[in-house]
Amino acid sequence: MHRIYLLVILSLAITASLGASAMANEQDAAAVTIEHPKELVFRTAEPSPVANFVVQLFTEVYAELGITLRFEDMPRNRSLTEANKGRIAGELGRVPMLADEYENLVRVEFPLYDSEVMLVADRRNCGICSFESIDSFGYIAGTRSVEALLEQLALNKPNLQVTSFAQLELMYDNDRVDALVLNDLEAELLEANENPYTVFVPYARFTGYHYLHKKHAHLIPLVEAQLSKMLTSGRILELIEINDARLLTSQGFNTEPSLGEIRIASGVRPNYAQGDVNQAYLQLIRDIFAPVATELDVELNSFGRAYRGLDDNRFDALIGAQAKQLPNNAILSRNHIDFDSPLYVYTNDQDSMRKVLEGTLLQPVCQVVGYQDEQLLPNTLNYYVADSLLDCFAMLDMGRMGAVISYETSVPEWSEAPYIAHKLRDALPLHVAFPKTPHGYRLRDWFDREFRKLVKSGAIRDYFSDDTLQRSFLYLNLPPQATAAATP
Repeated sequence: MHRIYLLVILSLAITASLGASAMANEQDAAAVTIEHPKELVFRTAEPSPVANFVVQLFTEVYAELGITLRFEDMPRNRSLTEANKGRIAGELGRVPMLADEYENLVRVEFPLYDSEVMLVADRRNCGICSFESIDSFGYIAGTRSVEALLEQLALNKPNLQVTSFAQLELMYDNDRVDALVLNDLEAELLEANENPYTVFVPYARFTGYHYLHKKHAHLIPLVEAQLSKMLTSGRILELIEINDARLLTSQGFNTEPSLGEIRIASGVRPNYAQGDVNQAYLQLIRDIFAPVATELDVELNSFGRAYRGLDDNRFDALIGAQAKQLPNNAILSRNHIDFDSPLYVYTNDQDSMRKVLEGTLLQPVCQVVGYQDEQLLPNTLNYYVADSLLDCFAMLDMGRMGAVISYETSVPEWSEAPYIAHKLRDALPLHVAFPKTPHGYRLRDWFDREFRKLVKSGAIRDYFSDDTLQRSFLYLNLPPQATAAATP
């Protein structure tokens, strides 16, 4: 999964900070007679870009008040109890409804970050995945945003609670649960992030706030005033950048948005050259974006041209991209639309194959532009990028290339002697890619929402054959009447 970006909710923070400044002016005189503590104790946060930002932010805020911070390791659910009893000072970042349950905690009225509760699972086990398509899940006890979601859903599924992120990740890696439920702040730290089969499904959005025990309530107007000052001076934005803690959660759409002019390219998948899957992609995208576009242009291209068009901002989306085939300025849809086929490297003889795998082949290895499959072979090899796999195989036959990276179904039938083949990887999920811009994120979120609706309603059958639904694991998410026809 692409990394999850974190951005402070500035519009809310500015509104809150203006009110905080006024409150501080009125209460400063009363607060000055109260002796400030020299030290405040909080729970040690699990390291993450956002957690590091929050810790550094409040270390500086309280330093301005002459107070140092100390952190103690403890489980989250215990820290809530300790904070509510006043044995620690409070909570650095928690959900907005916390004070409703823990009456001794008082919220600092300054929104710190916007975040989401995620379901994390393996696409091969549950398709686009949801609580309906998994059998069990795990989560960290005491994570109130997660617990609030689970209470709302009233799920009757086996689940395991742990006390730390490390335990949660170990439980998932050892297949003790089908899925995890956790905040995106922590989800981005999972090693499974690097696995293209991992899917991240956003379920609920929440805002993080700072809380203090009521015995420290006299500090709140001073803290709010200091936060407002740091926001105005730009120091908060500096801390965001220092900790790489920029947040951009999925956008909700209460009504159909207007997304302007949209130009989309579908890169032809070579292994589907004999079928109608590429045309199905085009129709699917047209139907998803037509209602929200002032002008929509969807066209079929070679993968190379489509990739270059997205890279230089000529296209607003690329259909058929993979996690390892993505320009630096692009993001992937969270939902996959299909899976490709296993990938192979081909040579004319066994000796050449040996040299390819050892990284000693002198002749170039041919691949199609944009695929970036060279990551699967030794980095000592030389590569030639062609516009089509047929060009690659023609040059292999002429001796101009030493090897070709290709799908099995793209191997031409003209060769008199069979090629030597070596499997490089299994089939991978295909996505729709978008520019890494505010407009691109809106396009991504609209696509993900509408595609998920098509799958869960069964309407995806209007576009994809049973073979495609099987290959992509989407049959796992179809309603019962559709599932019966799709299940092997």
